[in-house]
Amino acid sequence: MQTTLYVLSGLADLALLVFIFLWGFDYARLDKSKIKHKRHYGLYTFISLAATITLMLLSGAGK
Repeated sequence: MQTTLYVLSGLADLALLVFIFLWGFDYARLDKSKIKHKRHYGLYTFISLAATITLMLLSGAGK
């Protein structure tokens, strides 16, 4: 079970890095008029951060 939590925490951490990159890339877009719908990369980033912290605490990685 603990190994599964470590793996899930690593995947959430990888997703966190990807969402941070996408959020910054989307924010720095020069032509914002071509955006047809609102992207929620900031929200996904914070959810991924919360998931990473929760999984790390559940697996006991801080001990």
